[in-house]
Amino acid sequence: MSAKNMTFMQMLRLAVAPKTIYQSDDGHIVILDRIEHKRPVRLLLYDGVRESGVYLDENGDTDPLFYYMQSLKEISLFYEGLDKALLIGGGGMAFPRYYTSCVPGGRMTVVEKDSGMLDLARKYFSFAENDRVRAVVGDGIKHISQLALEIAADEIGSESKKYDFIVFDAFEGRKPVKELLSEGVLKLTYQITRADGILAINMLNGSEGVISMQTHLCQAILKKIYKNTKIINCPQGWNCILMASDREL
Repeated sequence: MSAKNMTFMQMLRLAVAPKTIYQSDDGHIVILDRIEHKRPVRLLLYDGVRESGVYLDENGDTDPLFYYMQSLKEISLFYEGLDKALLIGGGGMAFPRYYTSCVPGGRMTVVEKDSGMLDLARKYFSFAENDRVRAVVGDGIKHISQLALEIAADEIGSESKKYDFIVFDAFEGRKPVKELLSEGVLKLTYQITRADGILAINMLNGSEGVISMQTHLCQAILKKIYKNTKIINCPQGWNCILMASDREL
């Protein structure tokens, strides 16, 4: 997937005419290569919405294309001890590569409900499971609920089953999965979060730089569950990261 040796003419052609390399039979999913920020990129679009994307050059494994992923990467770098991570919603599986690049020894479990999306990530975005990244096909809410039940029933080894870093990045079109942000699910999420662990939720702003009402409402719920919350407005202002933790943020 590397574009390290891409010629000037090849770059120019992509700048003028993006290249579609995959389109689903129903037309909903399109994967294309194009030029952004004077660099070759690969995008996964669902009904025209940018679901995932990576740079194709030699820095693509460490340099996020999407601003909200840059914010998540900075959280991974800034806060110590985020060694065991859970990602709900994988998409093109871009974030695991950034997490593992900046958390030495960090391990991540990714829960993605669409097995077809995982296949696309493997084929077109160089995603591969290894001893640090594990992919699970399933419903994120059910995964959280089941783990919370296991922890509640395990009086001795429950702490080892909890996560240091939990990321919600699951969307239905242009909106986060509503059920995932419910008070019941967020309380279950707290039960699988270690004492100094962090929950980070990718949220869409109401407009550029304006925090949406959904984000404010979700923060109000989290304030009743975790000791601390924080909103990070991402560069360009279309996304924000809503954080919650019992540690200082």
